[in-house]
Amino acid sequence: MNYKVGDKIKIKTWEEMEKEFGFGNNNKTIITCSGLFNSTMEKEIEELKTNRILTVKEVEINHRYRMKERTSEIAWTWSDDMIRCLVKDYKVPDPIKSRLEILDL
Repeated sequence: MNYKVGDKIKIKTWEEMEKEFGFGNNNKTIITCSGLFNSTMEKEIEELKTNRILTVKEVEINHRYRMKERTSEIAWTWSDDMIRCLVKDYKVPDPIKSRLEILDL
């Protein structure tokens, strides 16, 4: 297990998960990784408006995590491969510079 109770983690985007794992069903609503990342989980993350940052509430034996934040009665479990990194390790990409800045004009 890579994370412990209280850790703030950043969840991968749907696009990142799709690119990495593909879909697990024909409806394109489930991405199969070591757990199942479904479109409802993605929708709930977006509704939380937390910049995809969640707090680990509980660590389960099977390398799954339950998060403190949630918008429904379902307590989703999250696997390591759904998590990008610890928030403290997350680096915001540099903003794209204009061509003029790059060329120092």
